Amino acid sequence: MEKKSKLKKIFSLVNILIVIAILIYPTYYICWKYPLERDVWGVLDRAQISAESEEMYKLVNEAIINLENKKSLFSGLPQTKGNCALIFQKPVNNLEMQYTALVNIRTRLERTNTFDKSSVEYQSAIDDIRGTIREVPYIDCWIWHFNER
Repeated sequence: MEKKSKLKKIFSLVNILIVIAILIYPTYYICWKYPLERDVWGVLDRAQISAESEEMYKLVNEAIINLENKKSLFSGLPQTKGNCALIFQKPVNNLEMQYTALVNIRTRLERTNTFDKSSVEYQSAIDDIRGTIREVPYIDCWIWHFNER
């Protein structure tokens, strides 16, 4: 009898944890992931397939502004500085490196806008920038957002 009640308690606890997990992910997605994908990463994806450098510049600039305005939910830190890791801070989870890469892309687009659109250097610059945007890691810090050590 006692064994059945223990199993019932464990089963109830597991059910509660599953329900909590089922409720947390949609909340996370609606409150954080979707707005970030819509306002930053979706805009960068659109910039990558833009035909003209002016349009690409506008979209990259919009993504940068949206990233600057996005604050971490719990820490309130901007998504332009810090890391998404407390212990293993490295370039792959460094928000400032990601932000700097986007600013550098915007600067390259400013220069590309001065090129003749029918020139080979314009086409190769646009192609190179598309590849760079494609390789930018889409990282964000929802909970685990720490200042650099």
